[in-house]
Amino acid sequence: MKKILFKVSSLLVLILYSFQSIACDCQCNGDCSFSTVSGGGFVALVKVIEYSQFLEYEEGGEIVKMPLAIKVEVIKKYKGKDTRKIIQIWGDDGMLCRPYIAYFKIGKHYLIAPNRISYDSDNGKVNDYDFFACETGFLDVDMQKRIVYGEYSKKINKITLDEVEAALSK
Repeated sequence: MKKILFKVSSLLVLILYSFQSIACDCQCNGDCSFSTVSGGGFVALVKVIEYSQFLEYEEGGEIVKMPLAIKVEVIKKYKGKDTRKIIQIWGDDGMLCRPYIAYFKIGKHYLIAPNRISYDSDNGKVNDYDFFACETGFLDVDMQKRIVYGEYSKKINKITLDEVEAALSK
């Protein structure tokens, strides 16, 4: 009886895991570059100020803290109704279709076009934000050179901040 229960439980876990994998396979239909994604909603230039939430797990007998959310300071808002100076952005916990927050470095600048979270969960709070991993919802910004790096459009991976700002103000 215990063997049958174990087999059924194992099969159920495998099936649920498989559905999650299928759900998170990214397939972008059309143009999912920043220039398209930033067409609506909230768009801003931000600076990462801190990792604000963590996922803790054990690895090799040690407790590891993986950043799950960041707080960013809004340097300049281009689009959207949000007026807060500090916002929180949530990332992937290993089972979501979001980028990992560890990518974002404290003190660095990014152009963002995130999605607003509409309900509370362990992976986000109402009116916070997240990114969909299948879209380019953020770009790296070198503030000294005023250059933006990443998939701005299907053909542009490096552009000046001034050019991006001009396009966003249209």
